[in-house]
Amino acid sequence: MSEIGTLAAVQRAGADALTQVGAGVHTRVFFSAGEASGDAYAAELASRIGEARPDVDLEGVGGQLSQGAGVHLVASSQDWGAVGIIESLKVVPQVWQGYRAAVAHLRQGRPGLFVPIDYGYLNIKLCRQARALGWRVVYFIPPGSWRRTKQGADLPGLTDAIITPFSWSATMLQEMGANAHWFGHPLRQMLKQVDAPAVRSGIAVLPGSRHHEIEHNLRAIAPALKGLNVPIRLAPAPNVTSDEVTQAWVRAGGGECDVVRPARAALMASRAAVVCSGTATLEAALALTPTVVTYRGPWTMELEYRIRKPKFDFISLPNILLQRGALPELIQNAATPEAIRAALEPLLADGPEREAQLEAMRAVQDFCGPSDALDQSAKMILAWLAPPLEPSPSS
Repeated sequence: MSEIGTLAAVQRAGADALTQVGAGVHTRVFFSAGEASGDAYAAELASRIGEARPDVDLEGVGGQLSQGAGVHLVASSQDWGAVGIIESLKVVPQVWQGYRAAVAHLRQGRPGLFVPIDYGYLNIKLCRQARALGWRVVYFIPPGSWRRTKQGADLPGLTDAIITPFSWSATMLQEMGANAHWFGHPLRQMLKQVDAPAVRSGIAVLPGSRHHEIEHNLRAIAPALKGLNVPIRLAPAPNVTSDEVTQAWVRAGGGECDVVRPARAALMASRAAVVCSGTATLEAALALTPTVVTYRGPWTMELEYRIRKPKFDFISLPNILLQRGALPELIQNAATPEAIRAALEPLLADGPEREAQLEAMRAVQDFCGPSDALDQSAKMILAWLAPPLEPSPSS
């Protein structure tokens, strides 16, 4: 029987760490989150670790959420998110500056525990640096963990442990020689923490976490919702200000709406949603909120798409996990107000389209496992830390 994610494996990992390194070493935890979703995960883990071990120094690269959870930021990744080559090139100077700041901080003082979260472009490089400097590495949500055919070949050699959100990822990584664990997807527990109303109503709008997405997505979404006599909940990503998203909504011709944070609260309160592709689509599925997936970017992205002609079947995580088109996906020129409205209306009423999505979303829930992944992950990270020093007996 597999030991993936079992308490015995966690305890053994912690014991091994203490045996090899010695007590009193791991009093620092350094998180590295390059995008909004990673920042949210870092905040959840940091709050649990800080509560259990107030003696531990929490440091890292992240955004407002992790900073609010007690992480001392050496670099802000608030504006690092990008899709496509052209948009990614725009943020390279910021990411490179953050990388240098992180490496400089890792070199200072005694090594501790490095916890990178997804964002392989930066974090694989930081893993190499951290290992060379004597840090232990516990990778939380490795890049491409959703893939069923392969995992990162360099991960086993760069990590002491890996916490991955999908069971098949843990199995493949273990077969590659990694110390991999699966406790479920953290979003399940994050949604469980939301107080949902007894009756859902209206539509949640999640226009994206990257600044270049928001304006373009809302130009199609706002006209699509005109005339629908239902509550509209506009849900900004954590790294986006309420003013930015509401101003973009007004410019797009949007009507009356409520701004709701966090986005999962808007999803849990709504009967249906329009969601920009990304982690938010998985959040919508786990919230059992029937969804239309949209994605629009600038003309440069459309040009890049036509030149590169990338081969993919789906862009949303629920469809990728299910390996079928359970949620409608409207990309670039296909994401017109008329198309969004036509796909959304059947999801608001009871009927076969809505029930088919709910059935598919329940299958996604099964893929994502138990609903205590954050608690179990925090316990494992704590197991890798040295115990607090006992106070000296008074003379």
